[in-house]
Amino acid sequence: MLSIPTFAQPKRAYDENESLQASAKQYIKSGDYGNAIMVYNQLIDLYPERLSFKRQLAQVYFMQGNLKAAEQTIVPVLKDKDADEESYQLACLLYTANKNTDDAKDIINKGIQKFPNAGILYKEKGDLLTILQKYEEAAKTWEKGVEKDPSFPINYYNLCKVYYFTKKYFWAIYYGESFINMESFSARSEDTKKVIYESYKLLISDLNALALDGKSDKYAEPSNFEEAALQTYQEVRKTVSGGINVEKLTMLRVRFLLSWNKNFAAKYPCELFDYQQRMILNGYFDAYNQWFFGRQDNEKQFIMWAKNNSDLMNRFDEYFRKNRLLPKTNQFYNNR
Repeated sequence: MLSIPTFAQPKRAYDENESLQASAKQYIKSGDYGNAIMVYNQLIDLYPERLSFKRQLAQVYFMQGNLKAAEQTIVPVLKDKDADEESYQLACLLYTANKNTDDAKDIINKGIQKFPNAGILYKEKGDLLTILQKYEEAAKTWEKGVEKDPSFPINYYNLCKVYYFTKKYFWAIYYGESFINMESFSARSEDTKKVIYESYKLLISDLNALALDGKSDKYAEPSNFEEAALQTYQEVRKTVSGGINVEKLTMLRVRFLLSWNKNFAAKYPCELFDYQQRMILNGYFDAYNQWFFGRQDNEKQFIMWAKNNSDLMNRFDEYFRKNRLLPKTNQFYNNR
């Protein structure tokens, strides 16, 4: 009689777990929430201690529009000491969808107290404050999210939009480019490229207007990171006289980096600017700027440029995917 290895049963259980999770994700992807709910209930029966399955079940109920069932599922999870940050985020979403904003604020604040470095919770709180039309407070919350969790991209995305609409174009550029280097190939990143391209036009226009008013020395003695950057742009703005296109913008950014490295890099270390500098040293800054701004400037010309420089673009693509921007925790300068 053959003996059954002692590891066989645990392996079968593991395989069943993985198979059920894969099935649930496939059902969600296809919009079959009923079957996804059934599978997650099976997983909860098999592994009642796994809070993540209960949270995922609540998420599917939410996606299905069954807010009552979603809330009934997530509330017990939050009472467990091992509830994760995504559970607090989901609960805030649910309370907000039910127009119960007081409970939404309470639960997201509890989540942040428990997970003070979770960027996703600052993102959710900022979204809630935006719904409540507390725009200034929302921006401060997203800023705190960047400070506490600089590797979480969506707070950068939200701040880029906020600062574009509030005409703080340097910050729109800074946060937008940081976002695109973390989330590089999405619809959001393509939209953000447009915002950044327009922000450069408006930033240079504002600096030109200051010069015409005899105030070109407004930032001559900068007291913070933003003023140092604006002073640097003031010095190099004539690079794009006659209008902005991708070639002029590339040269503007090169000259900005040269001046920044000479005057302010030691006082205000900045990984984004260092990342751009490494692009220059490795011979990819032209390709990077074409990828970034070419379609915004002239799509037909960009397609032709990419075709004529296909070897460079392929090498840039490989370099870019292997060398991603990794923002640092000690480089937060927007202390509003």
